[in-house]
Amino acid sequence: MLTACAAATYTASANREVDAVLTEATARTLGSRETDLLRPETLPLPTPTPAAGTGTADPANPAAADPAGATATTTPPPGEPFDLRRALATAVQHNRDFLSRREGLYQSGLSIALTRFQFGPQFRAAVNYLWPQSEGGIGSHQAGTDWSVSQILPTGGTVALSTGVSGDWPFGPGSGDPTYGTGASITLNQPLLAGAGAAVAYEPLTAAERNLTYSVRDFELFRQEFTIRIARQFFELASQKKTLANEDANYDSAVFDRRRAEALVQVGRDSEQTVFLARRREIEAKDQLINARASYERAIDDFKVQLGLPTTTSIELVDGEPPYEPVRFEVSSAVAAARHNRLDLITQRQQVQDTERQLRLAENALLPDLSLTASFGTAGAGNDLGHAPPDEWNSSVGLSFEVPLQRKSQRNAFRNAEIALDQARRAMQLREEQVELDIKDSVRRLRSAEERIALQEDQILQEQRAVTVTEIRYETGDVTNRELLEARQALVNARNALIRLKVEHFIARLDLLKDMGVFFVDAEGSWR
Repeated sequence: MLTACAAATYTASANREVDAVLTEATARTLGSRETDLLRPETLPLPTPTPAAGTGTADPANPAAADPAGATATTTPPPGEPFDLRRALATAVQHNRDFLSRREGLYQSGLSIALTRFQFGPQFRAAVNYLWPQSEGGIGSHQAGTDWSVSQILPTGGTVALSTGVSGDWPFGPGSGDPTYGTGASITLNQPLLAGAGAAVAYEPLTAAERNLTYSVRDFELFRQEFTIRIARQFFELASQKKTLANEDANYDSAVFDRRRAEALVQVGRDSEQTVFLARRREIEAKDQLINARASYERAIDDFKVQLGLPTTTSIELVDGEPPYEPVRFEVSSAVAAARHNRLDLITQRQQVQDTERQLRLAENALLPDLSLTASFGTAGAGNDLGHAPPDEWNSSVGLSFEVPLQRKSQRNAFRNAEIALDQARRAMQLREEQVELDIKDSVRRLRSAEERIALQEDQILQEQRAVTVTEIRYETGDVTNRELLEARQALVNARNALIRLKVEHFIARLDLLKDMGVFFVDAEGSWR
């Protein structure tokens, strides 16, 4: 019971300390992110004419629309209704990958908490009790306690203070009087050349603090990517659901056409060939519907796994589609915003600074080892504890100098540090150039997607007119049933393609906002 109680206490203590560490680190690393933000310039857009069913979100701010991008149906679905907002909140709470990454950040907090502790006063205490005895000799009881504290100094040295009390109580024939001893001492070890200075002394703490900052940024970038990944999967599922509805309607239309063809054959207004084509289209439509339903059900199960839910959970996606609005960013300002805002670029710049710091440390290690050691202590002994105070002092001061006859390892470390710095600077330049290329490519892809959406909307209008005209001409006997079937299938394909294009455009817009560093995610996984 005591062990369990102690373990629970340690867990609670670690949680409190790490929560405080991560809260402070997050505020320090990300707290001023919005105030220091550089936003890209937006180019003027012509007044859009939204097609039926499209959203009206601010092109530069997806938060202007409900992140779910969907409206609940009037009839309650058979499973638990899930819009995007609920899906994101569920994934943040239960997704296994997300939980593992959050635990990784927690472990970084544990690591920095230990490093900070090690650079504070280090206390040590020990109590011992011995019963030495030998054949033909005198036995005794020996007890003692030692207490010490040490501290790393900003100069690179270490100071330690220690004290102790011991006692020896002999027993048996010929045993003498008990004896007691006390002592206290203070010791200083200070490097004067290699290893001297705060930069060297506090390097482990500096590196740990920087690594925690990088971990906070990495986790924030992961949260952004995770949100976009869930949004992509949600809207792909929504598009699959609409595709399934289109295939269902297409199958109903094929059944109707087959029945009508059979009826027309019975009254002598059509041929058996028409019935054959209608039946074949019905079979093809049924096959497409079966495949679409199976694909949707598999995707739903995979989505449940991504949300961290059991596959037996019954969920129903709320009908809707992502908000669509053309976006225009001035490319050079978008690149400038990315270079200023992106967390990964900030981290890479600071890692170049880390490499510069490592070079300075390697240069310090080339110096000879010259150390100062100083100590002062008092000790006392007696047959009575009251008469054994530490009243006899002793001291020492010394210098230790290592003649630098062999410095090859230090030389190699210094040269490697120089090379690592050159490599880090080149990698930074390459990364900035790659970011510029990525931003330009993302803008181009968005514009291309917008042109394709406009073309696809026109295509749907054309296909709708074609179906209407073909139906009229079919009634008058000017076209065959096959031409009518092909016209309807072309309309279904065009509608499905538009859904996919809108999802592609919406996710590409979120990716661009993330790449420019203007994408913000709240604690529930929704973007602002």
